[in-house]
Amino acid sequence: MHQRQPVYQEQYFQDRESWPDFRTEAGALLRLSRLPGDGHALEVGCGSGELLLRVAAQCRVAVGLDLSREGLAVARRKAGLRVLMARAEELPMASGSFDALLAQHLIEHLPDPVAALREWRRVLRPGGMVALATPNAAHPDPSIFYDPSHTRLFTAPILRLAMEEAGFRVVHLSALFPFLGRSRLARSASIRLAGLAALPGLSSVGRTLVAAGVAE
Repeated sequence: MHQRQPVYQEQYFQDRESWPDFRTEAGALLRLSRLPGDGHALEVGCGSGELLLRVAAQCRVAVGLDLSREGLAVARRKAGLRVLMARAEELPMASGSFDALLAQHLIEHLPDPVAALREWRRVLRPGGMVALATPNAAHPDPSIFYDPSHTRLFTAPILRLAMEEAGFRVVHLSALFPFLGRSRLARSASIRLAGLAALPGLSSVGRTLVAAGVAE
């Protein structure tokens, strides 16, 4: 079964890169991935390459892959980024090729997330890091996540189990963007107060889960 590939046009990618929540998530993934300056990093589901551009500035080799022709076309125009078209569950890389792997809002689109995580584990060297962001199924306003290409949304405990089943030792699992209400004003305030979602009482319902795991 092939993953459902949403058709995003170039304007979508340009808009997405300007969203403050996208930049907040990207910053969190960069910190959690512990990118080595002389290492190799892979972004799975790189879209138009905005996060990958930041990855490339912090390590020796950065590679991105996606199934979106539109996104990859934009990425290739950005500072000569190295990108290719490939499925997240069938990476065209040798085992142990990378020190870090990042995935921002991809795993919820995949038909078999654990199989994908196992493949991501395969291409990481022992001790390599995976860092990912995904919608939180425990968030009280699920309408914000509506996307017909989503196959599964995760709670924090289920995401931890999936990562552990795939061979990762989870070293970080938290939420961003606390739930402050369903109004546009409340959602905007949630983005500005992203880190408050980690506070007791809010950590289980923050809008975005961010997780990091070490390849065992």
